[in-house]
Amino acid sequence: MAFSNEIVSVWKEGKASDEGCAPLGGKDLHAIISSRVRKQFKTVSQFVWAAIVYQIILYSFLTHTLFRHWGDMWTMLLCLGGVALYVPLTIAFIRRVRKLFGPPGAPGSMVPDLFHKVESEHTRLADFFRFKKRMDWIGVPVSCGIIALVTFTLFVKGGVPANPLAALAFFAIWVAMSLVAIHAENRKRFISPLRHLQQVLDDLKNS
Repeated sequence: MAFSNEIVSVWKEGKASDEGCAPLGGKDLHAIISSRVRKQFKTVSQFVWAAIVYQIILYSFLTHTLFRHWGDMWTMLLCLGGVALYVPLTIAFIRRVRKLFGPPGAPGSMVPDLFHKVESEHTRLADFFRFKKRMDWIGVPVSCGIIALVTFTLFVKGGVPANPLAALAFFAIWVAMSLVAIHAENRKRFISPLRHLQQVLDDLKNS
């Protein structure tokens, strides 16, 4: 792989002792690997911002609908129920994001060596990815259910009770579209960065 060749090249140059050339050592290797790690976490941060925007849109939609249809008890209960169901997910998400992008290790702890630093970042990212997959199993049905219920209540005559099959089909299509998007997102934003970090760990083990 290109990255593996880059590490090997820098390591060899660090060992070189040609006259007139300053040898490249551990600091150079550390800088390159740290740059690669930051690049993978930048990819993950793009998902985080997208998820925050999505949640802002969802809360804005529910709030707008609540005030626009103030006095309609059923619509108000739907909106308030949707917020009540989604708030715990948002809180858990924010806590996990802070843990993922927070400083590694306890305050005042010794700076870890390069291998253990990358290993720690890989572990944190893998842990966040497991949390995301659990959250998707809960968040996708909840958000799609909220959208389906509110949409049919406001825009379809008779609402869900009068159109149960159409509402179920709408919900199923929305869930299917979300799962397809999530699958592609996971491959790009999580699986690929985790593989890159694992490759870095393997290269450090073999160097």
